[in-house]
Amino acid sequence: MKKQLLFIFVLFWFSVLLEAQQVTIKGNAKSYAGDELIWNCYDDQITFEEKELANAIVDKNGDFVFKINLNETILSFIHLNVFKGLLYLEPGKEYEIVLPQKVNKLPEDELNPFFEETEFNIRILNADENELNELIKSFNRLYDNCLTKYFQQFRGKLSKSIADSIVESIDKAIPEKKNSYFNEYKLYSYASLRLMAYERNKEKLTENYFSNKPILYQNPAYMDLFNQLYSNYLSYYSKSKQGKHIPLFLIKDKSLKKIKSALNETPALQCDTFQDLIICKSLFDNFYKEDFPQESITFMLDSLKLVASKENKKIANNIYKRITTLLPGYTAPDFQLPDFENKIHSLSQSRNKFVYLSFINPKSYTCLQELEVLKKMASKNLEMLEIVSICVCDNIEEMQKLVKDNGYNWPILYFSKNKDLLKAYNLRVFPTYYLINPESKLAMSPAFPPTEASFEDRYSDILKAWKIEIEQRKTKGKGTNK
Repeated sequence: MKKQLLFIFVLFWFSVLLEAQQVTIKGNAKSYAGDELIWNCYDDQITFEEKELANAIVDKNGDFVFKINLNETILSFIHLNVFKGLLYLEPGKEYEIVLPQKVNKLPEDELNPFFEETEFNIRILNADENELNELIKSFNRLYDNCLTKYFQQFRGKLSKSIADSIVESIDKAIPEKKNSYFNEYKLYSYASLRLMAYERNKEKLTENYFSNKPILYQNPAYMDLFNQLYSNYLSYYSKSKQGKHIPLFLIKDKSLKKIKSALNETPALQCDTFQDLIICKSLFDNFYKEDFPQESITFMLDSLKLVASKENKKIANNIYKRITTLLPGYTAPDFQLPDFENKIHSLSQSRNKFVYLSFINPKSYTCLQELEVLKKMASKNLEMLEIVSICVCDNIEEMQKLVKDNGYNWPILYFSKNKDLLKAYNLRVFPTYYLINPESKLAMSPAFPPTEASFEDRYSDILKAWKIEIEQRKTKGKGTNK
């Protein structure tokens, strides 16, 4: 029996490998010599979480090569400081590309995790007019030009006749091609245009473009229409006769099965996998609204992570991670960063203590003021409280000078240009504070600044509640781990 299972497992992975085909991306970019370049794609097109596909070091002559195994066509991209290059990749293809001259960010942009890059379509040297990227570029150019023309002419109003004339003019210039991905891209772009212009009936659009059709997770035009059409859909559907019990199914019953039975009342929504995708999208959109409790939403996502299809499980998991990051009661993002003496500190080293975490910038007057308040707080040695600051600045020497000149005596760490950490903590202003409990879970997110007298009072209440909880766990014999 074990041998049979092993054989089936090997056969499965062999078939997967057979389906995947290698994609090669190569070129020469001397201004990037010595740099590591990373090729990415979206893990899904609801959360737009990024996933690395491959990396390459540009050699001293400027040459680089990426090798990627793909079993379907995808939209990919590369971050180049101030630029973001877009490239559609088809399995088995080779792309010889041109990258723009390297342009470094301004110092203030380097410290901004939400800096917006300029997007561009990567030029392919070995492409003809029927290559997918060339087709999509030509289509988008015509589509945008037509929209601009008619928006100006009719003051932003699009009617059925205008939308149809746009479709007709584009189809004359770029008729249907042999490339199915491109034809689907056109089809769903036209559907978005009709949605914008005149078609408001969600059921009819679903029937025409989604019912009994494959889910095109990797096609941006398909996913763009889907994201527009099903934005917060459960809330919308719950106001209909068919979906009136959805709040009960979600909040009280916490039943995925019952929610899907309500969706089944609409003939165009009877595909099980498509229902899961709608539910994922709706839960993501609704998390920060007040239609449904956050607890019910996270519970339902947990259910989807267990029973949905592989692709929908991934989406549910990405949504769950996104919405629970920085949510009180959930695990705080960890870090490993150097201190004044270049010793590495991590959040996990502070277990058994509360961590009052701050993000600071030496150029911020508010930060400099509040660092002095933190200095006084550190001298009080508040019970079970450890102060940790992460310094977001140009280099570690700047952080070291700040510590040395002011005699700060608590761990102040250099952020090491870790922009993912800044994004994980949703850093938008300096200073920003969080309180993290001894199990590395967020107790206050964000936390009060030290200049507010209420922080120490609030911390005292949280500490008391924590001690009571620990005693209750001991009494129940559950230990100290959640």
